[in-house]
Amino acid sequence: MIQIPLSPEQFQSKIAQIAAEQGINLIGHEGTIDKMGVKANYIYEDGMLKITILDKPFFLSEEMIEE
Repeated sequence: MIQIPLSPEQFQSKIAQIAAEQGINLIGHEGTIDKMGVKANYIYEDGMLKITILDKPFFLSEEMIEE
């Protein structure tokens, strides 16, 4: 699990950045991300963005995805 401390303002800024740079639209404070064979859940609560990788291609390590 990836945990990133973010203020509400930083979270909103990060959502815009991810959409612009990666084409991934995070809607609301929790949901699922699915891109290029990588599936993950995210939840933002109490100043912490938590991302849990659910599925990935076998040739990608979790470390590569987390970066």
